[in-house]
Amino acid sequence: MFSLTPSRIGIIGIFSLLFSQSVLLVGRAAVFPDVPDGHMYQEEIEFLVGMQVINGNPDGTFLPLRNVNRVEMLKMLYRVAEKTPDPAGRLCFPDVQPGSWYEPYVCDAAQHRYVEGYSDRTFRPDRPVTRVEAIKMITTVLGIPVPELTERSRDVVKFVDVSLSAWYTKYLYLAFARGILPIEGQDGPRFFPDRSLFRGEAAAYIYQALHLHEEEKSTDDVPSSSSQASSDITAEEEMSSSWKQQESSKSATAGHLVRDIRLPLKKEEGVFSGKQAVLYRFTLVENHVLRLKMSLVIGQPGNVTCRLYRLDEQGFSMEYYLGFEEQGNCMMRVALAPGSYQWEVRPSERDTAYSAEIVDVVGDGNDGFREAKTLGKAAPRVGVLEVGDTADWYKFTVPSEGDMTLQVASVEVVSCLVYPMSDVDLYGFSGPQCNDLYRYPTGTYYIGVGRQAWKSSSAKYTVQWK
Repeated sequence: MFSLTPSRIGIIGIFSLLFSQSVLLVGRAAVFPDVPDGHMYQEEIEFLVGMQVINGNPDGTFLPLRNVNRVEMLKMLYRVAEKTPDPAGRLCFPDVQPGSWYEPYVCDAAQHRYVEGYSDRTFRPDRPVTRVEAIKMITTVLGIPVPELTERSRDVVKFVDVSLSAWYTKYLYLAFARGILPIEGQDGPRFFPDRSLFRGEAAAYIYQALHLHEEEKSTDDVPSSSSQASSDITAEEEMSSSWKQQESSKSATAGHLVRDIRLPLKKEEGVFSGKQAVLYRFTLVENHVLRLKMSLVIGQPGNVTCRLYRLDEQGFSMEYYLGFEEQGNCMMRVALAPGSYQWEVRPSERDTAYSAEIVDVVGDGNDGFREAKTLGKAAPRVGVLEVGDTADWYKFTVPSEGDMTLQVASVEVVSCLVYPMSDVDLYGFSGPQCNDLYRYPTGTYYIGVGRQAWKSSSAKYTVQWK
């Protein structure tokens, strides 16, 4: 387990004192010209530079918006933990160059199971580290215990783009429960787990984790917290691209019931185990329009939520759908392309009986990402949500960063959600909201306009990007 040595504690104390005093000085010069006074991560960056955990560049800049790759993140954490990699470590992954500066770090980390490779047995050292990969590295290298998720702890992580069954969910819970997250700029309704981490954000992650240890009375004991987390820890394997290779069509994953199914699924009945989710996984080989409906049996208490995720080689893609919830039902109508999907349903009350159904239906030609209509700038489009239509879909591309508003207007009450795709750089950006002015980075966006009342009459609306 990581512990703060006397030298490290002394450094932390000195720099904490110096920084707290320096902020009182008017006109204190910033260390880097591209991290000026008032920058959201100025304190974290300058603190870690002072500890020689991270460095500036030869031209005197820091480049807080540059990606951090996997080996750079690993080296920074080794410095924080005052770990020295075994110089004899070598030839651990086929894509780790023999004799490179990073080979000892990667091989030592692999030997201690701080990191693991991908399903193709590579490490991909030059690949930008993602937000969730960085959080896992922090916990493993620094020896922070990571409890398995409980029903109570699952309620902490409620981002719409984070599945309860993802390999990284327990690491996110730990980070939020212990104060490593959130950092400034990452506090919106979505977390974007697969986004690349930037140098400024990496400094904030490490700074928060380092001070977590400084504030604890003992690094050998797991303190009591509101999470009521257990200290009985098991190692979590990184999710590979091979969930399809499961030997059983019914298994338990992280406490959830996993069902590998073939469509159609016609009114399957069951009972939730406590408040655990049920995960239905299926693969499509051609285009489909599906209606997915989860209903609590009449007389059962509470409600049920549902989300549909498209899966890719890295786990969960940027394409996902939120179900419409009403009176013990959760439903959606979606147009899906060939691929693998996971439908995740979860009750609000324990041990409730349910009926699940996934069947082909006829759509209206605008029922999902696959059928999204192109939205031109300043060109309003009029749409109608007919009875039984859960959402309409649009897409647009921002060619250059600028302040814009995605405006959705309707006499009826409709919902609106903006989906930034993987080519959108959301540094310091918690996510756009409909009808609010935002500085949109360049890239591709999808929009879902949904209804708020299932059995209401048609809802006419106007959507415009300007």
